[in-house]
Amino acid sequence: MSTANRGVVYKDPGEVADESIAYPELALGNRKCEHGVILNVVTTNICGSAKRMVRGRFRQALRIVF
Repeated sequence: MSTANRGVVYKDPGEVADESIAYPELALGNRKCEHGVILNVVTTNICGSAKRMVRGRFRQALRIVF
C-alpha cells in the first residue's frame, strides 16, 4: 500500500496533473466524529462531463480534485 495520498487535479482546460493531496480528516467542522470511516480507494473513474470539462468544452473552477 502506498504511503502517499494522490489525486488527479484539474488545472486548466486540457491540463490535469497527478499530485499529492492532503489526507482527509474524520471530523464534522470542529466536532470530532466518533463513528465514521475513511476508505482507501484503490481505483476510480471519471464521468463523461468531467472529460468534457478537461477538453475545455465548459469552464469549471480550477484545482478540482477528481
